[in-house]
Amino acid sequence: MRVSRSPTPTPTCAPDSLAQETIKKTEAASPGFGEAWSPFVHLCYGRPFKGGGRTPDVSAQGAPPVLVVANTGDSTTPYEGAQHMVRELGEDVGVLLTVRAEGHGSYACLEEYRSHGKGMPYAAPMSGVIDYGRFGERLKSVMPRWGDRARMSPEEFAAHLADTAPRWELLRRFQEEWGYEVPEDAVPWQRWSESEHRQYLRRLKGEAVGAGDADPFESVDVSLPIPAALDEWWELPFNSFTHSPRLYWTHPEYPPTLRPDPGGYGVAGGLPDDTALVPAGADRRVCVFKAEYEYCNEWGYAAADAGLPDPRVLATDSDEEWVLQAGSVSEFFLQLAVQRLPSYYGWTVYGDDDTERIVAWVRDELPTLGFEPWREVGQHITVYGAPDALVFHDTGYGDVELTVHGRTPQALEALGARMGLDWSERILTPRAVTEAPKPIALRAGDTDETGRWTVLSTSQETVESGTERSSASDAAGSWTVSGAIAVSGDEDGTLRARRLDSDAAPVVARPPSGPATALACIELPDEGALIASGHRNGTLYLWMPDSGDGPLEVARRRPKLTGLALTATAAGTALAACWRDDVVALWDIASGERADLDLGPGITDVRLDEDLRLTVCGPSGHAVVRLDADALWPARELMLRVVSFENAACATDADPEVVPRRLARLLSWDADDARRAIDELDVLLDPGRELCSAAVLAFAYLTQIGAAVGVGAHHCHVRRRVLGLALRIVAAMDTAEGRATDAAEEHWHAVAREMLRGIIPVLPDMLEEEDPATRTAGALLVAALPERDERADVLLRALAAGDPDPEVAAAAALALALGDATAVDTLVSAGWERADLDSLPQGG
Repeated sequence: MRVSRSPTPTPTCAPDSLAQETIKKTEAASPGFGEAWSPFVHLCYGRPFKGGGRTPDVSAQGAPPVLVVANTGDSTTPYEGAQHMVRELGEDVGVLLTVRAEGHGSYACLEEYRSHGKGMPYAAPMSGVIDYGRFGERLKSVMPRWGDRARMSPEEFAAHLADTAPRWELLRRFQEEWGYEVPEDAVPWQRWSESEHRQYLRRLKGEAVGAGDADPFESVDVSLPIPAALDEWWELPFNSFTHSPRLYWTHPEYPPTLRPDPGGYGVAGGLPDDTALVPAGADRRVCVFKAEYEYCNEWGYAAADAGLPDPRVLATDSDEEWVLQAGSVSEFFLQLAVQRLPSYYGWTVYGDDDTERIVAWVRDELPTLGFEPWREVGQHITVYGAPDALVFHDTGYGDVELTVHGRTPQALEALGARMGLDWSERILTPRAVTEAPKPIALRAGDTDETGRWTVLSTSQETVESGTERSSASDAAGSWTVSGAIAVSGDEDGTLRARRLDSDAAPVVARPPSGPATALACIELPDEGALIASGHRNGTLYLWMPDSGDGPLEVARRRPKLTGLALTATAAGTALAACWRDDVVALWDIASGERADLDLGPGITDVRLDEDLRLTVCGPSGHAVVRLDADALWPARELMLRVVSFENAACATDADPEVVPRRLARLLSWDADDARRAIDELDVLLDPGRELCSAAVLAFAYLTQIGAAVGVGAHHCHVRRRVLGLALRIVAAMDTAEGRATDAAEEHWHAVAREMLRGIIPVLPDMLEEEDPATRTAGALLVAALPERDERADVLLRALAAGDPDPEVAAAAALALALGDATAVDTLVSAGWERADLDSLPQGG
């Protein structure tokens, strides 16, 4: 290779004879490169001072990680120097990216590393200052030019709008700049997923007219096209909403629904006749594709613009009127990311008494990002840009007038210093840091106070889920397998169960909770398959496909359910589940008893062995935990006795099978329905007469509902009356002792005695529950029972002396026989029936 000859550059100082000689030798050795480079090699010859070398101090302890890139074959800046640089920067600061290549410079590899974030620690995406004061230039260079529409033909303008790739690239870069990465275990939100609330109301509407579910597309004009940009957004592989919807607090509407809404769901109207947002005589309807999570705010595009590839976006203001929000759908989603991601990934300072001063400075010194003001729930937010920081100023009715987010704490400190303010004590840590997954914290020997679990061992090795998965897949996706049972979940939430030893078609169910995030299955002897499915919205279902019934919701927590295990243990079939909020729950399937274990952070999956050993797993390793069935489910034996009312009898001649239905209605959201149910149960179970067998069986359910635990851990309008009935049944059980007239009656009296003995060990745990209703119920049940354990007495004294809830303190005092009349009066004033309290041995 040979470079073109050019005049030899003139050195900045005259080279001496040695330099001239060296230049000639260099040119002779390399005719191609010697002439071009040799003069620069000797620029320092002839200087009137000696050269010297020094190594400046580059240590930066406490700084965000600094990426150092080096080629192993770089002769100009040797690889050893990069290693030395990383050491000098300090531990956890210098990060070396090694490129196994020859030559000087590694920019292509750096771009690959930056784009994919391979091996990059949390703070690395925040490296390199980005001046958001120039964001408006970035935005203007890619967004549609609506001002040019009149000068373009319709075809030209449509082509201009259709050029969305640069806009999506800007969205990708902004997400990356603030540290967003698609989670490895993300289950994308499906565009056809209907919100639970809308689905619920649609079903109610269908039931009201006796036609089943109402038409899911009654709010959609299927003749209108859907803008290409909206479909493109759904398909983006880096879409931070579809992969991480909890960052956004919004619901999508797909296909877009009309306003005014023919289905009656949406509250906003269409565009007024005098609107300037569409031409005169054009369609005044609006197609809504996004809504604030409580539907207090909606975003859409004019139906008249539905045929455009990337139409302008409108928003409802506080008066439910439509205003311009963004110049295009693609711009809107960028604007939405600007509103959401910095608040999660960024460091934050809120305005205080200095808000007015800061706002005045910001308006004078900082440019806006170039968006229309953000409209949401009365807010009117303008965003200003600074180096590595964004300033959000709300002139509307939001909760906070001024918020500043920075990519680093240093950026906020620097911005505050420009204003003459010291923000060092006001900077809040990003939620991305405080909510980040933590390692499993369990250690061998750890146990809980009641002996429910003990950690046997821990390891940093990761383990696979205990659930078998088939290697084969079909149109329904991969299958989770247990013996001859297999189950799969589709992206739209559909569940399919089938037997591997049969050619029968799969049984299908569609629980309304979105895609399944965890599945487990097992074969129950003489009962068939049992399926457990956990879903993205945190709901857990149990489903027996052979029964003909649909999935039954058994639990719901806000975060995603991540792990499930169904196992036949020596104690019976057990189910384990874990959620992202560090909760691990275990059920005894036969009795329905549940135990919640606080095993700490870092758990993303569970395994359950036949000997009731629980393995909790996470990215940092795993721990093996021994479980004690008796301590986990102390009321298990009690509940196993209360499984059927078939052979029971009521206090009246009524069919005892009506009792379970009345018990279920106690948990009705309709207060009148719940009151009617307790009125009927008062008659059916009447403890004032001879103790009936239906009352004995109902006691366990009444106790749980009255105490807000187990099957009763739901909203109840008549909780005090329910527990009052249980207290009167206890009194009837006590007085019935020794009064049986035949063998059948003696059998039920024996069952009653076993129930009372079975509930005694449960009561101390109830006295320590967080819910005051449970503590109150526990105290009153202790008061009602003829026996109690020492632990209950200790807890009662503590509650009577210092519980912050007067109702709990009064119930504890009554159980201790302290100040009877005062305690009863306090409870009656809280809503308890005096007759129920008078049935207590200590209560009269």
